Amino acid sequence: MQHTTNAQTRARVVLAAIIAAAALWIGMAFVPAVLWAGVLAIGVEPVRLWLTERLPRPTLVAALLTLGVLLVVLIPLSIAISQAVIEAQAAAAWIADARSHGVPVPDWVARLPWGSSEVRAWWTLHLATPEAAAAEFGKLDYSLWRSHSGALTHTLVRRVVVFAFTLVVLFFLLRDRDAIVRQLERGATRAFGDAGNRLGRQIFAAVRGAVDGMVLLGLAQGILMAILFAFGGVPHPILLGLFSGFASIIPFGLAVVLVLALLLLLAKGAVMAAIVVGTIGYALNFVIDHFLRPSLIGGTTRLPFVWVLIGILGGVETIGLLGLFVGPAVMAALVLLWREWVADGDIGGAEAGHTAP
Repeated sequence: MQHTTNAQTRARVVLAAIIAAAALWIGMAFVPAVLWAGVLAIGVEPVRLWLTERLPRPTLVAALLTLGVLLVVLIPLSIAISQAVIEAQAAAAWIADARSHGVPVPDWVARLPWGSSEVRAWWTLHLATPEAAAAEFGKLDYSLWRSHSGALTHTLVRRVVVFAFTLVVLFFLLRDRDAIVRQLERGATRAFGDAGNRLGRQIFAAVRGAVDGMVLLGLAQGILMAILFAFGGVPHPILLGLFSGFASIIPFGLAVVLVLALLLLLAKGAVMAAIVVGTIGYALNFVIDHFLRPSLIGGTTRLPFVWVLIGILGGVETIGLLGLFVGPAVMAALVLLWREWVADGDIGGAEAGHTAP
């Protein structure tokens, strides 16, 4: 039996590091897709367990869940795109009519609580006559629009490719979930001992909490905002509620949708409805963003409120939308390491994982 020398061990470690770095470099473009697939796999785990009890065929369960994720993305996106096309056609027709006939000062300008005379003067100067409206809308740089549309098309194609690859990876993650988890646990234990398993569980719990706090609360918030918009008389309440659900996932994203809803109400002259919708909407957003969402994300990992916010906001700032889920997971792992260090003076002590800060 041959014995491995120290030189061979070091050479093997260097070779493994080089191969890992090369693999990461080659697949760098698809790392976000793999991470998204991991987040989705963790998020649908309760549904996977429920289906597995009734359909003891991993391939079928994985296919059904992957199809479900596809439909959850495609159905709202199709509704949003079809409505956007209709609105774009209406906007183009309105601009053409405005350039030909001008835009009279609307009645709601006189009902503004402040700035009515200034708005009326600006509107009369820039939009009221056909000549002024044609000059104002003529400032639109159509070559700039064409260049932006080309960049948008490239970005859209790239997003579609990444999403398709995410679904492929998600299918295999769900189908081979048990084998993958066993390999990860064994690898973490061999590399880091018991601390590796605890870190893995902490990261898993943080991602689950982030999915619940972002996606589920976003869905609930979208439904509540759609109801609020419908009662407030906001045009297209279902579409704006759909946008609210997606926007609420991003910190401060709902504020943009609320501003759009308020502008639509003001354009109708419904000043009081705009005040009511704005007050209730921003109060609801404040409670969810500052209390419900951090407690739901941090409650599963005993992660302090401030670290939840740093993880969410810092993650979005650093790596975009994916950071909503990766950021809290990284902060949860950091806090666990700190607790173990404070408890035992070493990372990975036997009792550290059970010690409160």
